[in-house]
Amino acid sequence: MIVGTLRILPKPDRREEILKVFRSIQGPVLAQPGCAACHIYEEHGPQPAVVLVERWESDAALETHLRSEAYRRVLAAIELSGGPPEVCFDYVSTTEGIDRIERARDPSGQAGAADRAPSVRPPPPRGTRR
Repeated sequence: MIVGTLRILPKPDRREEILKVFRSIQGPVLAQPGCAACHIYEEHGPQPAVVLVERWESDAALETHLRSEAYRRVLAAIELSGGPPEVCFDYVSTTEGIDRIERARDPSGQAGAADRAPSVRPPPPRGTRR
């Protein structure tokens, strides 16, 4: 799995234009073979940014994408930025889910299905006691 991240610091008057470009390519990118995800984020604060995050199943799928018309439009959006973009391609060898959190939070190291959450019993029927 390859995660590609592009972070652009847009000129204030170009932010909406960059977002429009990213939104216009999101569907076509998701339709490309090997694309596992394509997300657009906006960061607010002292350095407001627009971020495009894509996940690719293989290096070959990523290579094809980088040569695509959709990516040509991404490169054009970079030109609307107020400075150099941050570009990063992370090659991920392992992915874990909630089980990773459980292992880290279980001091005995024996986290399992029974340890996921405290047991919640339904209330007793009216007129009975526990």
